[in-house]
Amino acid sequence: MRQTIGGTWILQLMLVFILLFAAFIILTINYSRTVRVKNELIDMIEKYEGLNSESIGLVNNYLYYTGQITQGICVEENTPGVYGATSLESTNLEPARPGEKYYYCIRKYDGANTTNYYQIAIFYKFNLPIIGNFGGFEIRGSTSNFQSHDDARYEDVVDN
Repeated sequence: MRQTIGGTWILQLMLVFILLFAAFIILTINYSRTVRVKNELIDMIEKYEGLNSESIGLVNNYLYYTGQITQGICVEENTPGVYGATSLESTNLEPARPGEKYYYCIRKYDGANTTNYYQIAIFYKFNLPIIGNFGGFEIRGSTSNFQSHDDARYEDVVDN
């Protein structure tokens, strides 16, 4: 009888460690996929030299077709200069409001001299098959400094 209870205890312990290991693998795969998507979005913004209707349309299509359609909150308080995408079908961005969910967020920073860079934030959820959505996370990335050609067209893609 004692060996049966001990065997059951070891089996339960093994199952717990297998589930923890599977959760860690799922988290790692989801995170690496989201980082890869973020890097592609940064490359798209750099390729089209800033925010314009072509780069935003390409970013929206890429997010839609890769299935990265998780929404998250961009700002916790009123932060000027942060824009978010409420729809992946439109090429317009709107100023981010606290508590509002967006597919991705972009903020333009003025660099040295006439260069600019952008910071983009995308979201992902830690989703386990049995438990469900465990939590949401935000991943940020920045472009390199470059001479932006979007200054004349920047106002066309953001709704004020």
